[in-house]
Amino acid sequence: MLVPFIGYALGRRFIGYVECGDERLTDMMNRSESVIVREAFVESFEDDTVTNLGDGEVDRSILYAVEAAGGRLDGARRIHTIRHRLQVQLGPYTALGLLHSSPGQLPLPHLHSRGPMIPLSDATIGFASRGGLQLRDVGTLIVNRDMLDWVRASEDEALAFPGVPVVTDRA
Repeated sequence: MLVPFIGYALGRRFIGYVECGDERLTDMMNRSESVIVREAFVESFEDDTVTNLGDGEVDRSILYAVEAAGGRLDGARRIHTIRHRLQVQLGPYTALGLLHSSPGQLPLPHLHSRGPMIPLSDATIGFASRGGLQLRDVGTLIVNRDMLDWVRASEDEALAFPGVPVVTDRA
């Protein structure tokens, strides 16, 4: 099944479609070092240039975040989760969304056991484009944990991000 794909890289984004089969985009991206984007084009944030790529391979390591679109998977595969608000800085991008964890589990320490691509639901991504601030609200934003500059978290949750500066709400 082809699903819409918008991948945010430095100064640009890749827009097209990816083949996910029966798995979630997050799972596919965690399983693979790159993704094939069909009918792709690249939009530059600096000068409004759009370049047609056709079908091309994009290395996961250059992606700060990816918008996940399309329908939800089979309800039988979903589990009950608790949502936690999370704000992160990834290079030139700021993201805010809901991180899901199992009941009774601290959400951020659990992230270390997942792959590098972490989904946030009901998310907003902010970035500079064409001299102004752009904000996009998306149903699911998959952020690349390996690209984190900082995360806003409690002191307990900060343990999940060794080597990443943590911004707390304490003065």
